[in-house]
Amino acid sequence: MLTRLVSPRRAAMAVAVLCWLGSPASLGAVQQNPMTVEDVLTIRTVSGVTISPDGRWVAYVVTARDFDENRNNSDIWVVAVDGGEPRRLTHHDGTDTSPDWSGDGTWIAFRSDREEHSQVYGIRPDGGEAWQVTDWETGVGGFAIAPDGNSIGFVASAKKSDDDEELEELRGRPIVWDSSYAEDWSRLWVAPMRDNRALESEQSSPDTLNVTGFVWAPDSKALAFGARPSPVLRTYPHGAVFVVDEPGGEARKVTTMPGGESPVAWHETMGLLVSGTAHELGTYNSKLWRVPLDGGDPVSLTDGLDEHAGYVGATARTLYVAARHRTGGRLYEIPLRNGIANGAPSVVSDDALYYTGFSASDDMSTVAFIATGPADPHDVYVSPANDFRPRKLTTVNPQLAEVALGEQRVVDWRSSADGEEIEGVLTLPVGYRTGTRVPLLLVIHGGPSGISSNTFAATRGAYPIQVFAGMGYAVLQPNYRGSTGYGERFRGLNRGDISGKDWIDIDSGVDELISEGIADPDRLGIMGWSFGGHHTYWGITQTDRYAAASAGAGANDLISMYSQTDLPEFYHTYLGPKPWEDFELYEERSAYRYVERVVTPLLIQVGERDERVPAEQSIQFFEAVRAIGKAPTKLILYPGQPHGVRQPRLVRDLMSRNVEWFTRWIPTAGDMSSGG
Repeated sequence: MLTRLVSPRRAAMAVAVLCWLGSPASLGAVQQNPMTVEDVLTIRTVSGVTISPDGRWVAYVVTARDFDENRNNSDIWVVAVDGGEPRRLTHHDGTDTSPDWSGDGTWIAFRSDREEHSQVYGIRPDGGEAWQVTDWETGVGGFAIAPDGNSIGFVASAKKSDDDEELEELRGRPIVWDSSYAEDWSRLWVAPMRDNRALESEQSSPDTLNVTGFVWAPDSKALAFGARPSPVLRTYPHGAVFVVDEPGGEARKVTTMPGGESPVAWHETMGLLVSGTAHELGTYNSKLWRVPLDGGDPVSLTDGLDEHAGYVGATARTLYVAARHRTGGRLYEIPLRNGIANGAPSVVSDDALYYTGFSASDDMSTVAFIATGPADPHDVYVSPANDFRPRKLTTVNPQLAEVALGEQRVVDWRSSADGEEIEGVLTLPVGYRTGTRVPLLLVIHGGPSGISSNTFAATRGAYPIQVFAGMGYAVLQPNYRGSTGYGERFRGLNRGDISGKDWIDIDSGVDELISEGIADPDRLGIMGWSFGGHHTYWGITQTDRYAAASAGAGANDLISMYSQTDLPEFYHTYLGPKPWEDFELYEERSAYRYVERVVTPLLIQVGERDERVPAEQSIQFFEAVRAIGKAPTKLILYPGQPHGVRQPRLVRDLMSRNVEWFTRWIPTAGDMSSGG
């Protein structure tokens, strides 16, 4: 391997600190070394932040890679809002996720795979043994405890009947294609609880609906759930919200907007709030709507916010929402009057860090969230909701104090396509000196409505950005037209024009960094996953300026892709017609049409069981490039992996191969000497 491996001393230190969550000050002065792939693999992720109803405690999930068992282990942690040492509550060798506080805040429910099928368990915030709450034959998906703590709702498939089991034994279990991506229908079940354990469950949604999520009413009797007419993903635009007045009651539809809706909260004074775009297809903002349960049209509460709105909490006078803003993440407040918006959104948070994953106490006095910055790994923070003063509660990755990072900054340029302003996140090599030309690598996000944010970016999926920075490369992550964070207009600029001006946006960023004297025009590389892989294929058929490329799970033949993907509606949104309605358009925007032009050394990586961009797309391009014979190429299939590679050992291989590929084809100047 060309990556620098961790020394025995550093490996031992990493293991020690991973078992402890302390403060950076306690580490003292440490020698910093450039980041390696092995350093990236030790990074723990934090997620699932949820504050207790009284605002005293925050529960969260910490996930680490287990290379011995080749799996990801997740555990529930808790920390006091007033500060103090975080406490690890679960020590299960597997996955404990989705913490949810009981209404009185005395215990935490969570989902665990410690049985054959995932079940809900409970644990006290001061520790002790976890107990099993549910025992459902097919396993439990989403769940929530009723506000009064006397019931639990959960989403799960139905138990098999004796007839079903007999039929399956007789003729096997063939896959019916329309349901091949979600074979079992999910339904809503409600069970009363005794001693914090579920009793007999009652089905509370019709057999004809596939439930995607739900919320409890404040009275702990009624529930609102989101559902689609089928488990098949492509039915998502036809989802709606339904209400049952009591467990087992008759469900009535309360939303009929196009595009599909999902419930996000049921507030005592605001009533039922749902999320949706009110458009069947497209790149429109997802808004929050107040739904009258006695009839009438939903009322949008976030028209004044030109981005996707995420619900955080509400009082009678204020709605709190989270949204992306360019390369940052913010908390906003919207004034309310009589349950409708009464003024423009205003920013509550600062822009010092990127803020996401908000959870609010019952009285909305305190919010907990995840914050991160260019040199600040993701950690748990808290703040008063109406007086934003973020305070850090955890240091999940203290070992990163000994790692040297390349400087990260937000840059902008004008697209040579039409002058549109484009932003990107630039990571400079460790120790970079102004005026030095260095090799530049493009890392292109997917979506295409994804976003590259100004956050701690040790890696973006398969591409270890800070490892490249430690080896002398600059890395540019462009937010080309279609990216989220820049409003509805910008997000829709690539509709009908993928592989058009969006690619020019990306390539123009490279021109800008060359003109600024940062990028060496003879040492350029390009890589990306999903739609970033699409752009990589397209880019190397349009220009030979890139000395090496890596395409991850990308589409190259849009005609065949339409019938292979689990989400063909994507192409209705971004191209318009179906392939047979305009074969010429689909062929024109397919890299495969121009594959004979490829001269760039190309690495291709894809999960064997990718349903979003099936492996056949990668195999097709690889075989063509190999047969043409103008460019070295290599294809790696990752067995059993979906659209994103998950198994730790395969993730190590994924990153290591990218580092090896680019260092093979694009040399770095060790001393980064100045040059024109």
